[in-house]
Amino acid sequence: MAALRKLLPPYTLHTPGGEKVYLPDLKGKILVLLRDPGMAQAVFLRQDELAALEAQAFLLAQETQESPLPLLVDREGMLVSVIPEQGALVADPFLEAYHLGPVEGVEEILDWVRFVGAQCPECVLPEAEWL
Repeated sequence: MAALRKLLPPYTLHTPGGEKVYLPDLKGKILVLLRDPGMAQAVFLRQDELAALEAQAFLLAQETQESPLPLLVDREGMLVSVIPEQGALVADPFLEAYHLGPVEGVEEILDWVRFVGAQCPECVLPEAEWL
């Protein structure tokens, strides 16, 4: 199950064409997953800003549908079920979830992307499992 400040589980998603997309293969850029096609359209119109922030955005759905953003299909609904209808999941380039909840609009999504991009994993002590 996806949770805040935890790495996303290694889910396997699919493209509309049936190709498998292993979630860990999306590492390297800030990841934004959306459920709402209207929000996906608003984010699509700001793709240049996302690219400048080294982020990638996808619409996540249980079934194939039209999407302005690349579509990832979660047939079992394991990941799509944890993202609110009018919400987003924003993860850092290592796939640690920083936001998993509702958003007011594309500006809030971009604010989360900027926040995640400003984080420095080398600047904080990792949580020790032995504490």
